[in-house]
Amino acid sequence: MTDLNNKVVLVTGGATHIGQAVVSELSSLGAQVIIADINETLGRQVAAATQATYEYLDLANDDSIQALVGNLKQVDILVNLACLYEDHGSQSTRSDWLKTFNVTVFGHAALVQACRPLLKASSDAAVINISSVSARIAQKERWVYPASKATLEQLTKSMALDLAADHIRVHALSLGWTWSVPMQMISGDDRPKTDRVAGRFHVLGRIADASEVAQALSLLCSPKAKLLTGSTIHADGGYHTLGPEATDSPIEELSA
Repeated sequence: MTDLNNKVVLVTGGATHIGQAVVSELSSLGAQVIIADINETLGRQVAAATQATYEYLDLANDDSIQALVGNLKQVDILVNLACLYEDHGSQSTRSDWLKTFNVTVFGHAALVQACRPLLKASSDAAVINISSVSARIAQKERWVYPASKATLEQLTKSMALDLAADHIRVHALSLGWTWSVPMQMISGDDRPKTDRVAGRFHVLGRIADASEVAQALSLLCSPKAKLLTGSTIHADGGYHTLGPEATDSPIEELSA
């Protein structure tokens, strides 16, 4: 079991559905978790429910980043989970690109830079960037979001190389389909239907629960993961291992 006693974990986007699961999991393992989110109302609600603390953060604003970090005395683990989804595929505007990258990539890069002295002071520091299977595949009418996650995975490699001098591990955790508010809205809150539709794209035959994502992330927070850095770890139920045939067998279909 991962022991995070006396560790301070900063989680951006901690007020989201997946963020709540991450905050709850890390808090249960003994960490002092700080939720950094632009949604103050929901952030405070999650903090109260998980024995965490809440701090306002607008990742698109450098002053906001500096104000947050300036108030912190300790950060051992930084979880970069927040993202912006301004994606209209082939019709995406320059504003869509700027808004998305300003949060998902530029904001998190600036936050890591600001937190570096605090992370350096830790006996076992780690940065975990949340990525997606979207970073590695083509998806119809999705240009901006996949590009932002692909950039974040590349940034993970560069961060790992440069921050190794300060004994800071850097990981990317790539997710597949995960039951969350967007999935609930798209499916009409029909989980069985969602598993049925997405099951053929996942080796496990179903999508993930947010709690499972949080458990996978907690493993990267452990000192036992100190040999891991600069890698993308897939917590996606096997999504990334499948090609266009998915879990079907076209050979069997052909021979029938």
